[in-house]
Amino acid sequence: MNTVDTPEAVGSTDADLYLAVLDYRKIAFFDPSHAQALAEQWNSVHADDIARVRAEVGPEAAQRRAGHVEPCAREHWRRHGPGGMAAVWTRVPASGQQHSLWASFTGFAHRHVLDTGGPLHRTVWEFQSWFTTLPVVKRIEVRPRGGINVQVEGTDEQAVDETFTEALTHVMANPNTGDNLHPAGVLQVLRGLAEGDGRLYAPWEEGFHTDVRAAIACGLVEESTPSEARLRLTSAGTAFTEQHGLLQVPDPAQWDAPPELAAAADELATRYSAAPQQR
Repeated sequence: MNTVDTPEAVGSTDADLYLAVLDYRKIAFFDPSHAQALAEQWNSVHADDIARVRAEVGPEAAQRRAGHVEPCAREHWRRHGPGGMAAVWTRVPASGQQHSLWASFTGFAHRHVLDTGGPLHRTVWEFQSWFTTLPVVKRIEVRPRGGINVQVEGTDEQAVDETFTEALTHVMANPNTGDNLHPAGVLQVLRGLAEGDGRLYAPWEEGFHTDVRAAIACGLVEESTPSEARLRLTSAGTAFTEQHGLLQVPDPAQWDAPPELAAAADELATRYSAAPQQR
């Protein structure tokens, strides 16, 4: 938690709060001087952007982009403010320079770069989710349909650059890190593809990517094009689906290793163990 409501800070329950409004984002303070200091910091850091908006769009748009201070009734913030009273600051939030790089990929068994961004050199405040005082922080986030995002940021530019390069190399070379075979999940993927369901049942669920990569490792599914990372059954996958009657069993979203799929699960285990070593 970034803030602390001390008894001295809270004081009278009917006192006003003061909001530093920063391009539509509102940060609440007990002390108006703290709100004003933050607004001034914001305007100093974003001076060039505010000037550009003024020149290209107009003074009203620039005014909305610039930081300013507004009063706010305490009870209103208590009821409607993001985070309520626990989010009211008793001091000026810390800030610092941060370096940031990011990239996004697609693909299941093989990764392909979709986009990259940075390097960004920016001032970050303590109330922003990406604020850190650490030399480097790495985040790798799995996204739907084979996507993966890599974000590296921190206060040490060299460490950020080196960690980002290492992360990209790892993602490209090791798409299957940590995979395990979960037969019910793989069978759901196969059933979905056999039915022509583009959503493949559960693309948002944790483990979905592992199930798709396992199906690929078993030789039952392939990616149709590198750029789209679309999936389709291989001829072996079609034969497997027909042989084990996957379209005749109940909705796979409810599967929990039913007995009628034991033979299919055993064949998956054999195929997976015979597949090339999972990286």
